[in-house]
Amino acid sequence: MSSNSGRRASASYANCSAARAAGAASVYSGDPGYGRHLDRDGDGIGCE
Repeated sequence: MSSNSGRRASASYANCSAARAAGAASVYSGDPGYGRHLDRDGDGIGCE
């Protein structure tokens, strides 16, 4: 079993709505799909 909880390694999300729809929110820095544009407060956790 992979450590990315079933998320695709090449995942990327245009916004938090897309990440939530994919079941990927919250997304953490270093996780597939994380992008600074998803992390409004810069704490390393997007779409929290």
